[in-house]
Amino acid sequence: MRRRIVGSVVAIACAAWLPGGASRPSQAGGAASAARPATIGEAYTYAPGAFTPEYQVPEPGSYSLPVIQRIHDHPLIDAIRGETTLFSLKAGRMAVVAFVYMSCAEATGCPFSLSVLHRLDAVLAADPSLGSRVTLLTISFDPGRDTPRRMADLRRLHDPKSDWSFTTPSGEAALTPLLADFDQSAAKLRYPDGRWSGLFRHVLKVFLLDERNEVRNVYSVGFLHPELVLADLRTLTLAANR
Repeated sequence: MRRRIVGSVVAIACAAWLPGGASRPSQAGGAASAARPATIGEAYTYAPGAFTPEYQVPEPGSYSLPVIQRIHDHPLIDAIRGETTLFSLKAGRMAVVAFVYMSCAEATGCPFSLSVLHRLDAVLAADPSLGSRVTLLTISFDPGRDTPRRMADLRRLHDPKSDWSFTTPSGEAALTPLLADFDQSAAKLRYPDGRWSGLFRHVLKVFLLDERNEVRNVYSVGFLHPELVLADLRTLTLAANR
């Protein structure tokens, strides 16, 4: 009998940055109706939370992961390495890729995906045999504000122990084909007068890429849990070793 996984994660939440301290717009399926104005100095807060999956994590190797799609190479700016590409950072390894923006204030959005990668980072660092075959990639879809310097701040906050990169595209021209390739939508939330609220509406997605740059799983809120991602990574490892 497979045991039920009960996980506890630490959500690293980015406080919302809104010009002039304005409240957030209300929109069905999008952002909440109001937010406490935040300053740049209040960029990061910590909030503990627990998540109990409504499923049992299967034994690694007891299932297969079909190919969903193939991803192409894209230019990125890494907080440490500078100008690089997606494939250069992957270096032929498996990758867990999370699209975020640092002004996200939704507890089940970007902060949640960052908390999961934070947990994966600790496990991969403690398991060199698996860690040597996996890289973690955080990519901002807000290049106008999430500069390499800000991504470096985020990296220092997480203090990665494994190979975890914090990156941003150079601008909209590099961002658009990247999001389209991953089928990751991100739309600016605007006030009735057309002004941008500073927030995005996006579906939380974290992607699992294999060594051949093929997507093998896409995790959203209900299925984004470190134990499941690790089971998938180990399943791909077992399949590659056969």
